Amino acid sequence: MRRKRSRQKRKAERVLQWTLVVVVAVLSVYFVSRLAAPYLVSSSLVRSAMERAVAEWTGHTVRIDGTPEISFFPEPRITLNAVRISKPTAEGDKVLAEIERLSASFGLLDAVRGAPEFREFRLGRPRVFVERDEQGRLDWASEGRLSSAVKSVRPREGRHQTLEAAADAEVGSVTVEEGSIAIHDQTSRRTFVVDGILADVSWPRLSSALTAYVTLRIGGREARLDLSTPQPLLFFGGREASIGLAWSSPILTASFDGRASLAGDDLISGSLKAGIADVKSLAALTGARLPGIETARTASVSAELVKTGRDLRFDQLELTVDDAHATGILELSPPEHGRRRLSGTLAFDRIDVTRLLDAFSEKDDAGEAPPRQLDFDLSLSAGEARLAPFTIENIAASLLATNDKIQFDIADGTFASGRLQARLDGAGPSFRSGGTLQLSLADADLPDLAERLALKGPLPSGRGSLDLVLKADRPIWAADHTGIDGTIRFAASAGALGGVDTTALRRLAGEKPFFHLSEALGADLPFDTLVFAAHLSAGSATIDEARLEGPSEDLQLSGIIPYASQGLALSAVLSPPAVAGQTAVPPLRFFIGGSWPDPVLSPAP
Repeated sequence: MRRKRSRQKRKAERVLQWTLVVVVAVLSVYFVSRLAAPYLVSSSLVRSAMERAVAEWTGHTVRIDGTPEISFFPEPRITLNAVRISKPTAEGDKVLAEIERLSASFGLLDAVRGAPEFREFRLGRPRVFVERDEQGRLDWASEGRLSSAVKSVRPREGRHQTLEAAADAEVGSVTVEEGSIAIHDQTSRRTFVVDGILADVSWPRLSSALTAYVTLRIGGREARLDLSTPQPLLFFGGREASIGLAWSSPILTASFDGRASLAGDDLISGSLKAGIADVKSLAALTGARLPGIETARTASVSAELVKTGRDLRFDQLELTVDDAHATGILELSPPEHGRRRLSGTLAFDRIDVTRLLDAFSEKDDAGEAPPRQLDFDLSLSAGEARLAPFTIENIAASLLATNDKIQFDIADGTFASGRLQARLDGAGPSFRSGGTLQLSLADADLPDLAERLALKGPLPSGRGSLDLVLKADRPIWAADHTGIDGTIRFAASAGALGGVDTTALRRLAGEKPFFHLSEALGADLPFDTLVFAAHLSAGSATIDEARLEGPSEDLQLSGIIPYASQGLALSAVLSPPAVAGQTAVPPLRFFIGGSWPDPVLSPAP
């Protein structure tokens, strides 16, 4: 046993000795190679190879103004200072990018053989300038290795891409420190600047998947972008590609997992979720102009996107704007006459109609309607609709908004227990040429209607109907009394005019030359028919017909109601209906002046 243990000990010692020898040998070779590297590797050769590599990848002219630096510990790495990438144009060389420091690692043996291969790129303070034309093409397109790979790549089943071996190449990792990108969009004539970029990109080969983690600043706000795609070449080439995106910033949090196209600026299909903490700031940052965007505070949206032909459909849509929540289906159509079209159906729990219509009547600081980027054709429903200062229940409506007209229809709704139908037409963008309102309310509860309209004084009870046609040179809800023209008709049956005591009226008319209506309050005045019709103009209503027919008294009115000043200028005739075999009671004629709800009555001679 002692001899066996002795042999095992000597064997372990020999293994340890050989291990130490190998380690020492490897370390010796490593340090010797690093010490000898400056004498074995030509710095000018590595520099020129790096310069050629950048030119081959980008397909553009590369110029290096600074002095290159080469280090060999802990790994061989070259650093180029003041790198400029440009391309010739008719006006001269156009700068596409400026990089303060560009470095990459390379294999020592490859460099000794005169053909260094570069990997693990690091870009220090790069500034990239991009021009995007009206077709979505970028002026970075070239004949470089990356561009050639983009042109030759093909999609493959299973959300992958395939690339010929001749076009494939090793990329490795790319690190960006304090970078910036300025993108000038020819369509909107805006320049978008993204700075403070810190990025880590993992892209082993051109044919493989890409993963990137980016932090950046937009408009002075910090944000983070996580991107992954198994088809990076298809995506960069503006073709349909699978992609996963996650965006987080103080004003916007969003994610998308599906298929998208970079050149078309389109999402193709997939799951979309977004939450906006500050809608106004996001609109100012992106330059978006959508109705209501200036008044909204927060918003969120989630949907399943599906491309149907040229349209993009939002299935299983859930939309929340401030405290209003909606579900439905929307479709976004491609641009026609410079604008896209949004159509579909939305069901709200509650909706502010006034705020919605205000959004379509917004004007800029010069008083002009801002250009609208979308046409709308929507069907809307809501359990509760706010039309300040009123509330309509169970509304079913539609909204059509184009560049030359706006039309809002209430096909059905409940107001004061009656059925409400209405149409609001606006001429020109933002109601520039005025608006027209047609409204019909049938079988409404009159006391409830009076309460909702905040009317006071002797008012009818029972059920009735109201028809309105109004026209103004601006939005109806924004026009004052003197700027509205139109007609009004009100009718009711089987009710009573509250507190109008005709016996007291006749008595006071015989005693006083004038008196207030409040002095004649008492028993109600029943009626079988009540009709009021008038023309509205310049803040006054000219009566066309005003009559009350009842079992005991008939009342007729004529004259003008200057409602802008809450005044009255009327003549009235009160007469009992004729009864066969009885002496007719003479009619009582009187004038009505003063203001509602307590006008002054003066008997006529």
